[in-house]
Amino acid sequence: IFLNNQRNSSMDLLRDIGQADQLTSAREENRVLQEKVKELTVRVHELLAENQSLKAEVELYRRECALPTFSKLTLGGNHNDDNIVGGEAKGSFIDTMDDEIDDFVTSGNGLYPDDPAVTLPQIHGHSNPLCCVLHPDDSTLATGGADSCLNLCRWGSALAPGDESSVKAVNDAINISCGAPVICASFAQVNQGRGLPIVAAGCMDGSVRLVHCGFDFCGSERILKPESVGSERVVNGINERGIRHGKYVKNVVWSPNAPIVATASADGTVQLTKVGNMDCVMSDDDDDDGNNNHGTVSMEVIQSMHFDGPVESICFLDDGDTLCCYVRGTSYLSYFDLKDGCKQTKMSLNGESAGTGCFDEHVSFAVLSLNPSPNNGGKYLAAATDTSRNIILETRSERIVRNLYGHKNDGFSNPKIAWSSSGQYLYGNAQDESCVCVWDIASSSIVKRLDVGMGGHSGFVRDIYSSRNTDTVATVSFDKSAKVWLRGL
Repeated sequence: IFLNNQRNSSMDLLRDIGQADQLTSAREENRVLQEKVKELTVRVHELLAENQSLKAEVELYRRECALPTFSKLTLGGNHNDDNIVGGEAKGSFIDTMDDEIDDFVTSGNGLYPDDPAVTLPQIHGHSNPLCCVLHPDDSTLATGGADSCLNLCRWGSALAPGDESSVKAVNDAINISCGAPVICASFAQVNQGRGLPIVAAGCMDGSVRLVHCGFDFCGSERILKPESVGSERVVNGINERGIRHGKYVKNVVWSPNAPIVATASADGTVQLTKVGNMDCVMSDDDDDDGNNNHGTVSMEVIQSMHFDGPVESICFLDDGDTLCCYVRGTSYLSYFDLKDGCKQTKMSLNGESAGTGCFDEHVSFAVLSLNPSPNNGGKYLAAATDTSRNIILETRSERIVRNLYGHKNDGFSNPKIAWSSSGQYLYGNAQDESCVCVWDIASSSIVKRLDVGMGGHSGFVRDIYSSRNTDTVATVSFDKSAKVWLRGL
């Protein structure tokens, strides 16, 4: 019995030692694996950086070599024909490079808005602000929110001395209920805005509200109703509440030289509406809010366009004579000549001619924001994509002038961009950073990140708007605030 007990004790001891050895071995193996994971993670980041660099080099080589498309090479096409688009000569490759040198050979002078002079907290209460736009005279900031309201704020009053001036500016702001979350907005331009103190608000339910934005408005209902439409039935894109699309509104822009508002929707339509005289009238019938004092304005749909996919972004060019738009799933920008029956011209985003029937008809990104340069007559377009890439393009051309990297935006993000008033810098948001990136276009590099350490936002930046007249930039964020950035002293 004694010997059996000794033998069992020895076996238990050996078993414990074996288990301890296995545990030690497993821990060591786990440590080695963790080190390997760290090593591979670093390598993945290195490869991602190399991939972005290679993308930039490919674009550079394509421009330097000016290679024809594969289909033209195989079919014996003449590469020189690429210099003819729409019956007009584009000029030689050397000429276009000269244009680039004239505009972007030197870096900016370092003067751009980077001082968060005004912070407007809880601009939409506990709801997130979704868009922002400045009045053409920069005096009023309009923001749209998830609370279905459009907010009109005289942000300049927040510059007054005292810690409560920003809160007072928010409390004094005008809130207009639009019936659905406001996801884009645009003021009528100055040369038309004198007779039309209107801001257009694009909503999640597909409606576009035209709102009286004057602070001297005497009525009780700021949302302007169209003349001569008396039912909920949609007539030529307009019902009794105004402009109407089938799905949510992606973009709203006003023509700079005519009282025409262009609206783009996820339903694949673009609508051009001419807005006429505005009157403040008294009615015997109360509206849904119990008000009987409202304004009316004439609305006439002058053009409707229909596409196969959602219209992601639009902008006016040539003083309002051209409308540029991007439709998801396409590899080109469409330019519509509004003086020639909306004649369409396609310009490839690949730097080659569209419609060649080869792989160059496909791109790996979507353009979610378009913004023309503030000077040179809108000679350039800034395009924000969903692949961590912002592009500077020559307007009405297929030439890519600059590719801007250094941030992250994918298909689940909401990339926004805005030019500085000088046209030498570009502002943009990032998906994984609560900051505004500032690129020097000439060097294609980020020169500053306006983050929380610089007084910036503490949440994702949802929208950016830059004044074309002064060094003023507005931003809104999921930290519930709006900020107005001015140029530091």
